[in-house]
Amino acid sequence: MTTPGIRRRIELLDGGTGEELFRRGMPDDRKIWSAGALVHPEHHELLVDVHGSFLRAGSDFITCNNYGVTPGVSFSEEEIVKYCDVAGRLAQRARASKPSSRICGSLPPLLESYRPDRLVEFDDGLHLYSVIGSALRPYVDLFLGETLSTVEEAKMAILGVQDLQKPVMISFTLNTKGQLRSGMSADDAIRELIHFTTFYASTTRMHGVLFNCSQPEAISQALRCVQANEDLATSLQERDIRLGAYANRLTVIPEDWALAESSEPQAMRTDLEVEQYLRFVMEWIDLGAEIIGGCCGIGPEYIESIHNTLQAQGHRE
Repeated sequence: MTTPGIRRRIELLDGGTGEELFRRGMPDDRKIWSAGALVHPEHHELLVDVHGSFLRAGSDFITCNNYGVTPGVSFSEEEIVKYCDVAGRLAQRARASKPSSRICGSLPPLLESYRPDRLVEFDDGLHLYSVIGSALRPYVDLFLGETLSTVEEAKMAILGVQDLQKPVMISFTLNTKGQLRSGMSADDAIRELIHFTTFYASTTRMHGVLFNCSQPEAISQALRCVQANEDLATSLQERDIRLGAYANRLTVIPEDWALAESSEPQAMRTDLEVEQYLRFVMEWIDLGAEIIGGCCGIGPEYIESIHNTLQAQGHRE
């Protein structure tokens, strides 16, 4: 966050890799989701091309496609190491076309997305995030704990990779009220995260706190909540922690959602095309966001529109 009125460079993440893979023809078996692009070698080139499409659209970051490589999707620890390595290598191949870009290693929910009631034990979480982080470490520039429903998950992720000496971003998924899925307010969550990293994970360099895989309206609510707290905004600024946002294009996800119990993909909204999403992005930037991207259903054409608009406004080169 910076002083209002100053044109600051907005960093661009990529969009929804999994949904883009499916849009380009990779089958969605509703079992291992986007991890199919890692498990099945015939989809490796498609994954590299999807990463490359986001880079060509203007993304500064791509995220390794290891989001679905977790015990919650029935991967063993040995398989997690194997397929995180594959994800890292394929991201590196894509990055070769744009060497200035950076690679995020995904630290996903370990059991289920959107479910604050389905968490592993804390020590087990530390171990699993360490396993994921160690497998990705040779390939990534930083770690991104994403689609986390609780601060507890964020703490596990941070501690799990703190010895790997990479910056970390933490991104929370929100309910329709703009709160974490656990019910905690956005400002309280960030305040607790700052306290935790200050006193219990002081060697971790936090690059950003974000909100993702949520309705864009909910993300706007969360950012307003943070902006309304001047002390919190100052605390983020003093620590050089950036706010960020990358929403999805999905219809509202039920509270009891589970991948294994879903028979078909979540429907996409029909009122969130490129121009509508761009309007939300500009609102988020006005509310202090400095890291922008997209999640499920946000393709390269969205990122390209954001990049071009921000470039014209002096937020990007």
